[in-house]
Amino acid sequence: MPDKSDHDLLTEMHTVLLGTDGHPGIAKQVDRNTKAITKLWIAITIIASSVGGGVYGIIEILKGI
Repeated sequence: MPDKSDHDLLTEMHTVLLGTDGHPGIAKQVDRNTKAITKLWIAITIIASSVGGGVYGIIEILKGI
């Protein structure tokens, strides 16, 4: 099997990184994963603040008794 030329190697790297024929490449996958992780952190922050606020309210009620 003959070695691949530099052009063939660059074409393969381009295909893997950017995708071809409707298949997303690694760059698109990283973009999707970054958006998903951002949404997850927002959800965790919202849940943590709502739980924290609920606990604070219960403590204030108990302190008033």
